[in-house]
Amino acid sequence: MIRGTGEEVEGSPVLSLRYEFARYVFVDLPEVLASLKSRLQDHPKLSQISFVEGDCNAVIDDVKEKLPADHLTLAFIDPTGLQIEFRTIHHLVKNRRMDLLMTIQFGMGIRRNLPQYIKTEGKRLTAFLGNAGWREDVSSGGLARGVLSRYLHELRGIGYRTVREREIDIHNDQNLLLYFIVLASRHTLGGKFWRGATQIEWSGQRRLDLGGGE
Repeated sequence: MIRGTGEEVEGSPVLSLRYEFARYVFVDLPEVLASLKSRLQDHPKLSQISFVEGDCNAVIDDVKEKLPADHLTLAFIDPTGLQIEFRTIHHLVKNRRMDLLMTIQFGMGIRRNLPQYIKTEGKRLTAFLGNAGWREDVSSGGLARGVLSRYLHELRGIGYRTVREREIDIHNDQNLLLYFIVLASRHTLGGKFWRGATQIEWSGQRRLDLGGGE
């Protein structure tokens, strides 16, 4: 629901139900899932849906139990900040055929809280990235791309091929970077699908693709 107008829009959980997945597992805090459960109570795919309530870092084993172990899985990870730790992602994908589509919340999660991270040990940012090298990016002045590069490096370290040249960076109307959207896949076809998908503008028009490698 859009704040201020009350207009109800379809978020990523509802949109995902348009596609033919065998199972759907939605994970969030109880107060967030309550409204989603209410909205989906009469949905024709309700029997295929599982809801896991709680902090994703604490309930990740419950999430894995709901996922068919022998299926190819797409995990859409869309936090509002730095809620999900990298160790949680590592645990989620271990021994699984799983692609990751995720938002990396640079504006709200990192830039907004950076002064506090610098004053303290910055444990939350370190836990999110899976390493503590972000302080070097602060001193070099290349924080945004530095953080993204470190995150993708960690993903490669657990077996992913990340499509660097097609990550999407989203800005607001003042041209401030809000977040990145990144796909991580363990198969080369993931890059092919991602390049095709990112050629489509929000208007539905396709961008001109002049080629280029991964």
